[in-house]
This record gives sequence, structure tokens and C-alpha cells, in this order.
Amino acid sequence: MPPDITRRVFVATGLAALLAPRAAGGQAATIIDGKTFQGTRSSLGTKGEGGEGLRVRSNTIIRNCSFLDLGNGAVRVNVPVDDLVIEDCEARNLYRFLEDTSSNNTDPARLTNFAVRRVTAHEVDKSMTRIRYDSHNGVIEDVTAYGSAQGDLYCVGFQLDDQAYDITYSRVAAHGFRESSRPADRYWNGDGFSDERGNRKIRYLSCVASECSDGGFDLKSENVYLEDCAARLNKRNFRLWSSGELHRCISENPRHYGGTGEAAHFSFHGAVDRYVLDRPVVRAEAGNSAPVFLIATDTPLHLEIRDAAIDTPDAALFKVTGAEPVITWAPDRSQQPVRVLRERA
Repeated sequence: MPPDITRRVFVATGLAALLAPRAAGGQAATIIDGKTFQGTRSSLGTKGEGGEGLRVRSNTIIRNCSFLDLGNGAVRVNVPVDDLVIEDCEARNLYRFLEDTSSNNTDPARLTNFAVRRVTAHEVDKSMTRIRYDSHNGVIEDVTAYGSAQGDLYCVGFQLDDQAYDITYSRVAAHGFRESSRPADRYWNGDGFSDERGNRKIRYLSCVASECSDGGFDLKSENVYLEDCAARLNKRNFRLWSSGELHRCISENPRHYGGTGEAAHFSFHGAVDRYVLDRPVVRAEAGNSAPVFLIATDTPLHLEIRDAAIDTPDAALFKVTGAEPVITWAPDRSQQPVRVLRERA
């Protein structure tokens, strides 16, 4: 684990989010409990059709609410918001559940000290959450999002952007975020989780991504940390662009849904630095030829593989189309249980 990201940080962040919102200036928290927010979005609605559910302000708790047939923001953050809790809610037929977009470009809608927990959403066209600007100190836990059959371009379950930092996902799941209208001769996007190069101190704990048309975890943040995560039936289960550590993560049966680009368990891209895969479990059924490691980087990847368990009988271990990587096995490669069709594609 990186020296500045420890188990104590995980626990402290979670405990802080469990507390009721602090009352700024002595004001009591606003509590919205047991409400239904009904929009006008049809089952084939596009973009923002259906309207927003509500716009939140600081020191707000939203609990036991339903959000139905809404557009770009069942919950909308359009001004700076501190201390927001959303818990025990359900949603269906949305463009986006939590949308963080400022109404005034000169006043970014920074979201700080927030928690989203125990929320389930079905038929999400674009994304469950989009958190951006320099939003920070957030926990998203026990949240599940299911993409719709009409996934929008660049759909993603859980999205971080800009300079958002110090955010932990815990027991979060994204299923079926697949683009539905991209031409067959183009690269299909559609991710379970994504973060960007400006993000930092991002943690994924016991999260799951499945059946997405691109990355299960498409991660560009530096020193990203994953623990006990699983990716199944995505085109590229783990798509990595920078540096970080993945501990006890599982990759199973990558699947190509359409467009250009091949499937892989772990793919590496761009100007990468160093990744550690600690006790990865990689499995594929007979006939699945997706390589375990697809390396298409601009700079040499430094990859340390510790105590791997790899069983992909019809796939290559490595396919290298970019800079030649530097691979370290601990213990030696011969002492790790690795069953593949061949060493290189």
C-alpha cells in the first residue's frame, strides 16, 4: 500500500462520512426523507429528457427516497456543496443519478465531505455518478448501478473527472454499461469505473464491474489503489494508464462486444509508470483467447507480479504492441501457478 494511503486512512474516511453532516454556522441539517421524485423521461428517453430530481445544498441528508424517470441529475450539485449524505434510495430509468456540474463556470460546484451509500439504480443511460472539479473527501459504498439497453456514448457507471481527490469506493458495483449506437468500425467505450490523470488518492475496495463494452476499471489516476476487486465479462477488465497497486483482484472471461480493439484481462496504455499486481487471480474458459496482459504503452511499463494464479488455457500471457515492458515476478515465474497457451501472442 502506498505510504500516504493506509488502512487507517480508509477507516478514518469512512467514519467521517458516517457522521451526520456538520451544521455550518450552527444551521441544522436539511433532511429529505421518504420522498418520490418523478420525472417525465420515457423508456426511450435521450440525454437530459425527464428533468432533474432536486438540487442540493450544503448540510443535506437524503434518505429513503425514490427517483424515477429523470434526466441529467436525479440529484444535482450545481453550486459548491459541503456535507451531503445520500442513503437508502432507489432509482430507475435515468440519464444520470448524481450529477456534479456548476451553473456558473466561475464558481465550480465543488462537492466535499460527502457519502453515497446503499443506493441501487436500474436502467441508467449515461452514468450513476459524475464527480469533478476539485471535489474531495467522499465515500461511495454499497451502491449498485445497472446500465440500460440504450447506453449513451461514453457511458460509465462511476466517473471521476478534473481534479477530484481522496475518494473511496467500497463494495460498489457497475453492471452492463455498454454503448448502443457506436458504429462497428469505431472503438466502443463504456466503462464500469473511470478516473482521470488529474485525480489522486482514489481507492477501490471490494468493487465489481461486469459486462461493460470497454473497461471494467478504466483508471488513469496516479498511485491508484485497488483491493479485492473483481472484473468479469468486460472487453478489458482492468484498463490501466498510470501507476498503482492492485491487491487480490480477480479478472474473468473478457468479452468483446463490438467495435475495434481486442479483449484482454489487464491492458496498459499511454505513458505508464509502475504497477504492482499482488495475488491476482485470472481465469478464462476454454476458447477465450483474450491475452492476460495487453501492453500498448508509449513508455516501458514496470510491472511486478506477486503470487499470481493464472488459468487461461487458450490465451497468451503477454501481447506487446508498444514499448517493451520490464516484468518482475515474485517469486520467480516458475514458482507461480500459470497455465496459458503460450508466453507471447
